[in-house]
Amino acid sequence: MNNKQIFLVFMWMLLVQSFQIANAQVADQQIGDLINQSDWFRLEEEYPKVADRVQSVAIKALSEVMIGTYFNKPEATVALIDSLTEYHQADLGFANVCNLIALRLKLTGEMGRYAESADLLYDFLKQIEAFAKKEDFPAHQKLADYYNVLRDVAAPSISRPDKDTEIPMTIEEAGRGVLMFVPVQVHGKTYKFIFDTGAGSTFLSQRFADEMGVRIVNDSLHIVGAFASETGKGGVLDSMTIGDITFRNALVSIANPNPAVDTVYQVDAVLGTDFMRLVGQIDIYPQEKKILFPVKKASLPDTGKNMWLYDGALRLKVFSGNERLRFIFDTGNVRADMFYPYYAKHKEWIDKDGVKDVISGGGFGGVRKVEVLRLKSIPMRLGDKTFEIKDIQVEYSAPGTELSQSGDDGSFGMDFIQLFDRVILNFDDMYLEVQ
Repeated sequence: MNNKQIFLVFMWMLLVQSFQIANAQVADQQIGDLINQSDWFRLEEEYPKVADRVQSVAIKALSEVMIGTYFNKPEATVALIDSLTEYHQADLGFANVCNLIALRLKLTGEMGRYAESADLLYDFLKQIEAFAKKEDFPAHQKLADYYNVLRDVAAPSISRPDKDTEIPMTIEEAGRGVLMFVPVQVHGKTYKFIFDTGAGSTFLSQRFADEMGVRIVNDSLHIVGAFASETGKGGVLDSMTIGDITFRNALVSIANPNPAVDTVYQVDAVLGTDFMRLVGQIDIYPQEKKILFPVKKASLPDTGKNMWLYDGALRLKVFSGNERLRFIFDTGNVRADMFYPYYAKHKEWIDKDGVKDVISGGGFGGVRKVEVLRLKSIPMRLGDKTFEIKDIQVEYSAPGTELSQSGDDGSFGMDFIQLFDRVILNFDDMYLEVQ
């Protein structure tokens, strides 16, 4: 090999090296931007494509933690956080480590390991006293105190026979639309519960909680509702039965009476995603008025994951034409709604085509009237299924500080559910499929 050949090989090596570094920087920037934007659907899609080119330990770690957190892999995520905080604290930095510890113990608490979460959080707060003020970590303190109250409570669990469970359900008028109800047995008596994908936990009115003998463990529980937040109580219901599935040690949010809401529509009992998550898959048949809890779960569709979960709340990846949208999936909402962020992106044509109206709605925290623009329909796609939501309302005023619509284009409620013969809600692979 002559000098010219050596020089050319050397230049080629530099070029390849430079290209690899540039790609790594682009990958880090791309994934870092998705994390900063809290765009968990895009992160779940894009990170596997570039994971081998991400150079930053912090970005790689946070990507995998966020995907595991939002796409319902708590055990794997806890193990990953433990490894990261043990071996990569210097790479992550103090702030990221603190946030990961809080997230780790939140996930542990959600799995029912309350004493472990409380003790480790208190230990963390004690360790940092040497170089930081506990007062600067109010979220950690609040989380520790919350789980400490529950330390002697057994973890929520289900028991079921090795066969599919089918239960009847009813769709009944409620306010300006309809809601879905299922029969639930508690201590030999049957109650009607709203089947609510928008509720993170079991919810009871004070009178139902008293009647069912719910054990109160928290006299001052902060409950976040549809329109506001209030203080209620926290309790534990020893068992309830849905079909032949027994749900034990359910954490219950108990609302104080609210005449303003109760005069619009009184909600006494709600079955939320805490139960659904334990079951794994729910098949809703709106036309046949039944719900199936299959033992064998369906496979992930070719279109992939389109649902994430955080604090019991579900978000869906939806398309309108080529536009990617994010929807709350809330069967406790009687209608489908488009929120102000969607209006802000499409103001010109919505102002032109929309018809003004005023609607009233009630939910935990109060009742409100909202000015909306009604549209004849909006074409949409979920997975590989196209559909239209007709007579859909769009909120055209920015919400108040008590309402958060950041990142959400709208909400799918019961009028969405009723468009289909079958709705498959799968928590194992985090997808919603409609047929």
